[in-house]
Amino acid sequence: MIVTEVFLLFVAVPLACVAEETAVQTVPDGCTKISKTSFLNSNCESSLMSTLGHYCSMMFPDRSATNGQWLGTVNNRDPKCRVCCVYSDGQNIQYYNVTTALNSLPCAPKKKCKNGRCV
Repeated sequence: MIVTEVFLLFVAVPLACVAEETAVQTVPDGCTKISKTSFLNSNCESSLMSTLGHYCSMMFPDRSATNGQWLGTVNNRDPKCRVCCVYSDGQNIQYYNVTTALNSLPCAPKKKCKNGRCV
């Protein structure tokens, strides 16, 4: 009886820890994982991430119909001028999509995106 209780304790602790983590779909190359805190902070202040998140919601309208939140990031070393779009569904699951950056988005010192290229 005691052995069973000890076994259940060791099984329950890891399950409780996993339940608190954020489930992440595959993070595309060149994108970075976005923390849950970033989503919480974006509700309090306007930033490039939240502005790009609005752009992402327009680029992926099917997912935007649900009750979640978009954030966007850019990789300044990416010559393809891509925006990494991250959608959090409010249930600690994040979905990643990549789209072409807006024309005129800064991509490197003295360079801007134009038709998906940093020029």
